[in-house]
Amino acid sequence: MPNWSYLIARLISAIGSWLDASNLRNRVYQLDEENEILRTALEDVQRMDPEGRIGWYAKETLDHISTARK
Repeated sequence: MPNWSYLIARLISAIGSWLDASNLRNRVYQLDEENEILRTALEDVQRMDPEGRIGWYAKETLDHISTARK
């Protein structure tokens, strides 16, 4: 005779794992969108202030990001 409490516990565990994976996937997509927005903002700052100090910081940050992604 199967141990029903063990099977129910495994089922609840599987459902919990599935929900955690779904939440993690959604969080990764959200962070990717936020990173794209921040990258676009840095590009805009660099474009608007190409010779100023803030533009230089934006360029350095974008260069650092591009080398880290490779």
